[in-house]
Amino acid sequence: MLEDNTQPPGATFTRRDTRSYGVQGAMTFESVTDLWRQSVEIFPDEAAFQIDLTQVTHTDSAGLALLVEWLREGARRGARIELLNPPAQMLVLAGAANVEHVLTGERGPAKS
Repeated sequence: MLEDNTQPPGATFTRRDTRSYGVQGAMTFESVTDLWRQSVEIFPDEAAFQIDLTQVTHTDSAGLALLVEWLREGARRGARIELLNPPAQMLVLAGAANVEHVLTGERGPAKS
């Protein structure tokens, strides 16, 4: 019998240095609660830091929602969070939700 490997594995949030963190694995509905718990335990009290997403292997709308929540939490603490290397899949989801500018830091055209 073949093993079902369709479920993406969980993810981890780790400190790389004093102002740099990374996510490894799948940012999905199944993993975001654990990622949130991991992140709030080690979020810095610094004014600026980075979260590198290079090693994110899969994402869904829950992963996108977690990024937006991290940015909100940073703003609440008065910190600037820079998201590095968001995966293409996440940018597509963000574009569909009209929040891509939140991830990239770019501002869209002014609305009249």
